Amino acid sequence: MCNPKCSKVALIVINIIFILLGLGLLIPGILVIINDDGINEKVLPALQTVDFGVSNFGDLAKGLSITLIVMGSFVLVLSLLGGCGACCEAKLLLTIYSIVVVILFLGKLVIVVLWIVFKADVESKLKAEMKTGLLKFTNDDLTTHEVSTGWNYLNMNFKCCGIDAVTGTGAGNDYTNSAWYTGSGTDELPKSCCPSATSSSYTSTCSFTKSANPTGQHSQGCYDALKEFADKYSIAFICVGVFILLVEVAAVIFACSLCKNIGKDHVV
Repeated sequence: MCNPKCSKVALIVINIIFILLGLGLLIPGILVIINDDGINEKVLPALQTVDFGVSNFGDLAKGLSITLIVMGSFVLVLSLLGGCGACCEAKLLLTIYSIVVVILFLGKLVIVVLWIVFKADVESKLKAEMKTGLLKFTNDDLTTHEVSTGWNYLNMNFKCCGIDAVTGTGAGNDYTNSAWYTGSGTDELPKSCCPSATSSSYTSTCSFTKSANPTGQHSQGCYDALKEFADKYSIAFICVGVFILLVEVAAVIFACSLCKNIGKDHVV
């Protein structure tokens, strides 16, 4: 074990790192919420039609960013607790700090294992549920129905078309069985699949002749577009998460070492 001075300095350094890691969770969570070109309030109604266990994908996507903000804030508070415990050599604070860090470590470890085990099943189910949700697409405009509007904004915001990339008519077009296509749809694809489509020029953008192989639409499917969007953030979160796990192990070791070496006259 290190001597008290060594443990104290190491624990202070570790909690400075915790502050940076907390910001690493807090800031991206805030950016996801304020990013109006991604999953915004116009897109959410469409994603809320995608069932995901006891909840839906829209609420989960919105809740994830809030969870990151809460976790980042909690890590900041935890680092303050550990830093105060180290500076003041307070056994009670250090004991509480160590217990909380161990609980966090075990919780994150369980989440990582579950994600590795069920990742493929989750992704497969999500794509199937998105295709089911798209069947509720009824209007090719941005005003009539909020769910249809959500799917159209999803296409425009993420530069995608369909759940899988549209490759033709029939089975090559995810819109074929939607309420819009089988009802009032006069085109093969909604106008939101046009690269030139915007909220201000929606009615005057390109169109796609029904029953003819479409060309010129966004080449990527929305499932892959959303996955890329999530991966962009998840890589950073995974790196931060793994680093946090390692730092947590070091934090517990040095906190226990400091507690052990604090003299009996050091009390809170």
